[in-house]
Amino acid sequence: MAILELEKDIPVTMLIDDAEKASKGGWVLPDPTSMKGKFNNNIADELVSGDLAGVYNYCYRDILEEGERYKGRCTAPLLVDVESGKIVTNESNEIMILLNDYARRLKKDTIDLRPITMEEELDKATKHWFDLCWNGAYRCGFATSQLAYDEAAQDVLKGLKEMNEHLSTNKYLLGDTITEVDLKNFAWVTRHDYAYTVIFKSPGGRISQYPNIAKYVKRMVADHPSLLDSVDMPDACGSYYRQLFMLNFGRLVPYIPTVREWVDQL
Repeated sequence: MAILELEKDIPVTMLIDDAEKASKGGWVLPDPTSMKGKFNNNIADELVSGDLAGVYNYCYRDILEEGERYKGRCTAPLLVDVESGKIVTNESNEIMILLNDYARRLKKDTIDLRPITMEEELDKATKHWFDLCWNGAYRCGFATSQLAYDEAAQDVLKGLKEMNEHLSTNKYLLGDTITEVDLKNFAWVTRHDYAYTVIFKSPGGRISQYPNIAKYVKRMVADHPSLLDSVDMPDACGSYYRQLFMLNFGRLVPYIPTVREWVDQL
């Protein structure tokens, strides 16, 4: 949203991580009064109160029997059409594509994160880094056997080495311009040191140990300062400790710096 400069065009509701208060999914929505001025219809008022499960129940109201509740997973991010009160999609890749298409049509001078001529290359790069690093960290965390963990850990180590080498001769993951792949990777690197390496036991040490990845992160935030405020690292990383009680029974959350503080340490 920030890098596409869509904050004033599409309202955003930030979820509160509270597994105890949430009826399902672990996410609670803010006090409706905090959303005043963002919406101007009754549907929106119902969407921004309660918890995320309530949003799903409301959006699926036409297909649920009276008194029935939505039985699927209640996940975020979630893109909702507040005029109809229906879900557009809850798949992060689809949301990014839709927002980029909207920004492209709305603002001629905006950054294009998914150039039409690069779609196949972007999808291939997304799958590559997803398999090695982004999902590799999750595979480490949720492995139920030593073999599964070892295979995932090897993928992460391979990915870190390959990414560091690739960025020695490339400004971004796909050439000289930031794309959707870099934004997905930014979400991963900002969680790597304080979440994935700790609670998921993802290997490889800290990002600062990979000089070209560290320079890449610094370059991204220098070229696009809005990224510094696009990720709340204490909240994003802390969520893993609070929600994944099976991996962190005490739900103790360690010290986690802000993105600005973390970047300064690289």
